[in-house]
Amino acid sequence: MSRPVCFVVMPFRPELNYFFLYLQTYLQEKHGLHVERGDHQYLTKPLMEKIRDQVVASDVILGDITGSNPNVFYELGIAFTIGKPVIFLTQDPPESAPVDIRQFQFIRYDLARHVEFLADLDKAIRAVFVGRYKDLYDDARILLERLNKDLGVSVSGAALEEFQRLVVTAEQTTVLPSSDDPTRYAAFLLPRTVGDSRDVDVMKRVTEWLEKAFPEK
Repeated sequence: MSRPVCFVVMPFRPELNYFFLYLQTYLQEKHGLHVERGDHQYLTKPLMEKIRDQVVASDVILGDITGSNPNVFYELGIAFTIGKPVIFLTQDPPESAPVDIRQFQFIRYDLARHVEFLADLDKAIRAVFVGRYKDLYDDARILLERLNKDLGVSVSGAALEEFQRLVVTAEQTTVLPSSDDPTRYAAFLLPRTVGDSRDVDVMKRVTEWLEKAFPEK
């Protein structure tokens, strides 16, 4: 399974380039997302066709509506048409947004007050992907229950937030195995849902159980 993709829709203005790079680095490191924008790939087809393909391939859209740029609204229209989740960003007062989108929640940003902005952005990103990590967490908890039953022990489980943090960190350097590969999938999930993961003896039991329950073919 590849990392989730975040597509950033914003005006192609030089002063926003640093903001995009800031977002890209932060979202990659904090949430394990692959972040791109329309002008960050070589053009092998017309620009708007390429952007549409990127919107379709994305898991979440960040839409910066600062200045009510027509191209931004066109791209966001594509996202809404195909049902992609959109997180609105703006430097402008929300009441200055077009009437049709005032019903949505906006995250105002001012890099001089980045702490508040990042807190709101984190909350919005987690809301979009909570189902993905919850499904992984549920699978991991099933594995933990199997381990405890087979070994007659009571290894404690990590909280969902800690599990999510560990998965996001791991996705920086490795691809999450598919559930179609149960051996690698279990080896990835189980250690990250163990509450006593710093306990050498506990992790040794986990490793030994995985080798027996999911032998390499």
